[in-house]
Amino acid sequence: MLPQKEGSKVSTREPERAEVMAALESVLNSAAFRGSKRCHDFLQYVVTKSLEGNHEYLKERTIAAEVFGRKLAADLTEDTIVRVGAREVRKRLAQYYMLDGLKDPVRIDLPVGSYAPLFHYQEEAPAIEPKGSEEEPAAAVAPTTTKSRKWWRFAIAAIALVAAATAIVMQAQRQVQKEFELFWKPAIAGRGPVLIVVPHPIVYFPTARAYRLHDQKHPGRDQALQVPLDVPGKDLTGDDFVPVFQQYVGFGDLVATAKLTQMFGLREKDTRVRMASRTEFADMRDSTVVLLGAFTNRWTIELTKEFRYRFRLDVGNKPSLVDMQTGTRQWAPEKSDNGHATEDYILVCRLPKSKTGGFVYLGAGLTNYGTEELGRILADPQALVPLLWRLPAGWETKNVELVLHSQIVGETSTAPELTAFQVW
Repeated sequence: MLPQKEGSKVSTREPERAEVMAALESVLNSAAFRGSKRCHDFLQYVVTKSLEGNHEYLKERTIAAEVFGRKLAADLTEDTIVRVGAREVRKRLAQYYMLDGLKDPVRIDLPVGSYAPLFHYQEEAPAIEPKGSEEEPAAAVAPTTTKSRKWWRFAIAAIALVAAATAIVMQAQRQVQKEFELFWKPAIAGRGPVLIVVPHPIVYFPTARAYRLHDQKHPGRDQALQVPLDVPGKDLTGDDFVPVFQQYVGFGDLVATAKLTQMFGLREKDTRVRMASRTEFADMRDSTVVLLGAFTNRWTIELTKEFRYRFRLDVGNKPSLVDMQTGTRQWAPEKSDNGHATEDYILVCRLPKSKTGGFVYLGAGLTNYGTEELGRILADPQALVPLLWRLPAGWETKNVELVLHSQIVGETSTAPELTAFQVW
């Protein structure tokens, strides 16, 4: 124990179990941990086992099985999920105690090289003594008195504490920004504008005959308003709907394109936007490329057809993401006929070694909601960088695939969780 400094109060006793559990609840409910179920489960597991005295459970193999679902006999030489998870938990704890947890009475730490957490009281800031009243003699408030000198020491210490906290926060923000710029550096530093290739969904228009049948059923409708076609199915045939090509873009694709264009614009990087159907392979060899969309973008399907994680249409035209390495893992949201879903899965790829010979970024959700969320993730350092923290060192020079999972509340996606990744 370090000697106690004058004017400070440091507790020498260990926190009680109830105090540690309260601290854990605050950490797990914070913004730093809400976005990662794995970090949440990891920290909750090691803290609980430590408080129970079950230190034999705080080993890499046991954590891999209990928290991450690995088999006890699994080879952990190549599988670094526990070490990567511990590293991310440490980063998120540091982020929490820089901001939300700055004044928490009890602090939880996960020392480097160990999976056993430490619990201790944070140093308490001393209370500033009240100023003297006007009735007190002048000597009581003169700068040369002991009380005045103590007050000034407290004031200087408080200012120093605020300055240190501000410096820590600014350093953390700079680190986040640095990793974000590292992710996009090839696009920002590359020659020429970034080519954003958007998908081209096929839209079906009712024919004039279909609208005449609708008007017969609903005479006097307002011709200026767009209304759903209301005609009995028995009165329609396949010829009553005409496919329209290369004229429309989905709302999620539009939002993602707008966010990326804005992000590049703030970095003084020009962009070009083209439909995938009008983009040739030679066009992509001349630029850094961002491919948006899955099944409606032929180049997304072409460039990922040999990847571990790829898009697939199942029976009934149901979209899914599959893990081709295991052959059994598959992610598919439940989607109604009108396109609404309660969850979505998103694929993000960063490819310095692509078939085009140039740098390619690509991504899409399985629904419109996921693609819209993709745009927010790729354009927001605070959303993207915590996902990159999960990757092993050296990811920036290798191909990367991320599979994300997001819940959909109303018409909006929640912050996604990293479900799987591949770096090669």
